[in-house]
Amino acid sequence: MYRIAVCDSNVADGQELFNKVQQLVQEMKLDAAVDSFRSARALYDAAKNRAYKLVLLETEIGGASGIDLAKRLRLQNREMSFIFVTSHEEHALAAYSVFPAGYILKRVTRAALYEPFAHVFERESVSNSLLFRSSDGGEVIIPVDELMYIEVYGNGLDFHCKEQTLHGVGSLASAEAMLPRRNFFRSHRNFIVNLQYVQRLERYYFGMRNGDTVAVAKNRYTEVRAVFEEFLRS
Repeated sequence: MYRIAVCDSNVADGQELFNKVQQLVQEMKLDAAVDSFRSARALYDAAKNRAYKLVLLETEIGGASGIDLAKRLRLQNREMSFIFVTSHEEHALAAYSVFPAGYILKRVTRAALYEPFAHVFERESVSNSLLFRSSDGGEVIIPVDELMYIEVYGNGLDFHCKEQTLHGVGSLASAEAMLPRRNFFRSHRNFIVNLQYVQRLERYYFGMRNGDTVAVAKNRYTEVRAVFEEFLRS
């Protein structure tokens, strides 16, 4: 299990950041525990006995330098990564002396957190989830292992998962670029299918395990059949 630390001397800001990190961990399905601290000293003492994979902290923590703290923590654990979440844009250059995974200005959004999280937890986050904007301007995270197929709907995409359908704003091409090619295949200009959830192939559609059908382009049927047969053999 990974350990993540959040450190902000401001109670409200610290709680808000902690909640967003917790939510992101759950949505990405990371096996991680999140600790919250209000002082540099408390975090430094805790890090003596806990191997934190990622630390999110201010550049100034109650009068103490968060950048200096990061340097001291790095001496304890060379594998530790940092994301600075701060209102002090002018500290960015100094912060990069510890090679952080990210430097984000408050108020932080989950979309802003997602990219540095994907960098730190490369295999776990990138392969297990997709991040898209929602129609209301927020973010939607799609669990890849539960994704059955994607359908173009209106000016966005419907992500049909095992338990729910999620809607995101974006192109099918952008989704295709982020998905593992071993399981996902674009069978039609309006559909990407997860071959793991296909029950059968007919002319000209895939029959899914849940009873849905996914269109197969007529001019690609031979190619689609070959791809599906190869997937079954593997």
